[in-house]
Amino acid sequence: MRNIAITTDMAADMPEGFFAAHGVEVLPMPFTLDGKDHFDGELPTYHEFYDKLRAGAVASTSQTSSYAAIHTFERLLKEGCDILHISFSSGMSGSAAGVSAAAKELTMKYRDGSIRVVDSLSGCGGQGLMVHDALKMRDAGMTLDAIADKLEADRMNYHHFFIVEDLNTLYRGGRLSRLEAAVGTMLGIKPLLELNHYGKIMPLLKVMGKKKALSAITEQVVKFYKPELNDLILVEHGDDLAGAKQLAEKITAAIPDIKIEFCNVGYLVGAHAGPGALAVFFVGAERPRFINVPIPGLKTAK
Repeated sequence: MRNIAITTDMAADMPEGFFAAHGVEVLPMPFTLDGKDHFDGELPTYHEFYDKLRAGAVASTSQTSSYAAIHTFERLLKEGCDILHISFSSGMSGSAAGVSAAAKELTMKYRDGSIRVVDSLSGCGGQGLMVHDALKMRDAGMTLDAIADKLEADRMNYHHFFIVEDLNTLYRGGRLSRLEAAVGTMLGIKPLLELNHYGKIMPLLKVMGKKKALSAITEQVVKFYKPELNDLILVEHGDDLAGAKQLAEKITAAIPDIKIEFCNVGYLVGAHAGPGALAVFFVGAERPRFINVPIPGLKTAK
């Protein structure tokens, strides 16, 4: 019986050292920061990365390199492994399509091996938690296809709720107009964002101020969280551990037995979410199929 190698890409987040400790290979997703290209190897610390963004540095990102996918997959196939790759959402990147093409090419060459590419329809901690769950299923003796089928069946149960510190990051990403960003900043509006059924970022509601935004995130956790599906949940931040701890305290007050771990929002999503972003990721009831986008006029959370 062939071993199952689990791989993912740099859009996936877990606490530092998790992927290496569990033998998960992370395919690089190149990014440029302040004119300098970063591909793999030596990367800036998260504090350095976010400090440069605070200082006005421009960051741009790319999808997973097909060359990197072929190089990694071919080596693993030669080692006698089948491969499960958990990719960044196709709703936000072409990575899943590119890696799938690489996998198809290699399985025609290495007919004894199998590769399944799972489009996570997730990112950051949601994608990381899918890797976490895939490892558990593999260790329980499930087959490659059974693991991939289970992840695809359950991917709408991985939740992503987050806010950004600077609304101009949403303007640059095309999710707010320049006027909305300017007015929202002046009024202290914090849009609460979620991933929809297509793995795309959508506004869920708008609240006034960070304190109410953290309460609104907590309300969504309480609404969808299922304890039996989670060993842990992730609270992530864009170099704002104090803010992440504030969010965790609210969640813990609402769900006392919950286990929370912290990590930074990674480079790929952090380049677009910006410093100070706060997010929570967990497994629960299915994502709503139709996310309510409020019409102008504010819906506030207590």
